[in-house]
Amino acid sequence: MPDPGTTWCRWHDPDRESDRAEWRRKGGANRSNRARARKQLAGQVMSMSDMDAFLCASMVKVAAGRMEPGVGSAVATLARTVVAIRTAGEIERRLEHLEQVAGIGTVRRFS
Repeated sequence: MPDPGTTWCRWHDPDRESDRAEWRRKGGANRSNRARARKQLAGQVMSMSDMDAFLCASMVKVAAGRMEPGVGSAVATLARTVVAIRTAGEIERRLEHLEQVAGIGTVRRFS
C-alpha cells in the first residue's frame, strides 16, 4: 500500500534504499539466537534450585515430545557450564581465604 502522497510503499520506494537496509539489519539482529535468549532471560539469574527445576521441566518436555532433544542437550550443556564456573569461583574464594588465614600471599590471578 503506497504511503500518503507517494506512488510507492515504503518497501519499494527507490528513495528509501538505505532505510530498507537498516530495517533488514535490525530485523535479522532481532531474530538472532542471542537476541531471543536475551529477551527470554532479560536479566534473570537462576539459583541452583531454579536451574534444577528448569532442567527437570526440560527433561519432561523432551520425554513428552514438546521440546527437541537437541534443545534439551543445549540446556544441559549450558547448565553444566554454569555449575563449573560457579564451582571454580567458590574454590578460588575458599583458597584465597585459606591463604589469608595461613598468611600466605598469593601471586597468581586467573582473571
